[in-house]
Amino acid sequence: MFGVTNPSEATFKNGLWGFDGSVWRKLALLFGYTDRWTHVLSETKSGDGQYSKSSTAVPAGYVYIIQIAWIKNETGARGAMYFRPYNGSDYLPVAGVVAPLQNQIATLYGPIVLKEGDFLNLAQDSCLNGDQIMAGVWGYKMKVA
Repeated sequence: MFGVTNPSEATFKNGLWGFDGSVWRKLALLFGYTDRWTHVLSETKSGDGQYSKSSTAVPAGYVYIIQIAWIKNETGARGAMYFRPYNGSDYLPVAGVVAPLQNQIATLYGPIVLKEGDFLNLAQDSCLNGDQIMAGVWGYKMKVA
C-alpha cells in the first residue's frame, strides 16, 4: 500500500493532501494564476552584430510561465534567431530558426517554467545597424509561498 495509512497532524503540515477513497495521498503541485506577464524586447539595432535582449529575471516568491515568445526582423533576412532560457548558470537554446526570411516570425510556445533568477534571452545573429527587431514574451506569474 502506498501513501499515509495512519495520518497525524504532522503528516499534513506541508503540502496539499487528498483522500482517494482508501488512503491519504500528497496531491500534485497546483499552479495558480497571480497576474499576466508581458515583456516587449523590440528595438532598432544600433551597430552591426548580434541582437540579444533578455526579459527581467523572475523575482523571489514567484515563478513565471512562458506561454509564447516571438522575434522577427522587419528590415531584412539575417542570421539565425533563437530562444534561450537562462537557468541560473547556463543559456539553454530551446527553439529557433536557422535561416529566417525578412518578417518571418520565430515563435517559442510554452509552457516553460522559470523560477527565481531565471529569464528568457531572445537573439538574432548577423544583424545590421538600423535593423528593426520586434520581440517579446507573454505568459503569467504565479506567487509561491
